Amino acid sequence: MTANDPIHRQGQSVETVDQLSSVTLLGLAVAGAGIAVGIFALIS
Repeated sequence: MTANDPIHRQGQSVETVDQLSSVTLLGLAVAGAGIAVGIFALIS
């Protein structure tokens, strides 16, 4: 299989989508952590 095969190209595009999803999930995790810290600060 060469880098120019359609299957390989599909794999690359799927990998790119996965990376975007990972960035989104990371953003949600950071936002969630920020909210948790904020709530903790209000309670304390």
